[in-house]
Amino acid sequence: MKKLLIVFVLLFVAPVFADDATLSQFVQLLKTDLRATAKENIRKGMVTFTDEEAKRFWPVYDAYMGELGKFLDARVALIAAYAEDYDNMTDAKARELLDRRFEQLKLRNNLDVKYRPKFAEALSTRRLVRFYQLQHELEALIEIQAVSQIPKMKWWQDN
Repeated sequence: MKKLLIVFVLLFVAPVFADDATLSQFVQLLKTDLRATAKENIRKGMVTFTDEEAKRFWPVYDAYMGELGKFLDARVALIAAYAEDYDNMTDAKARELLDRRFEQLKLRNNLDVKYRPKFAEALSTRRLVRFYQLQHELEALIEIQAVSQIPKMKWWQDN
């Protein structure tokens, strides 16, 4: 779990300071490690899968994580935009960034809506709930760690 948190903090915070040429390489490297680490945490948290459950679950999970990667890209882009305008933030830019974040959250929720029936076909109801508990716990811990590293908006600027 600790390794996963470190990977996400690096994913969300370090790209803010990277140049555009290395940013995409850096993000791709971290996403690869993240997928492996997240999969291992889910595997441990789910305790055991029967062979039949594993055959049904892992392909759905891999597709889910592939689409989740798009949200990581969008989150990194948003943080980079925030960092770029941090010292010269205007109300208009702040509103745009906030709107983008809320749109990301809506789309992220839609991903769970899309995949919940697929996971429900692969797992019993209680195991489905356990999976979502584990997944959302990981994401919440990662988000808290990431946002704690990002400087807060300067509210006193007159832009």
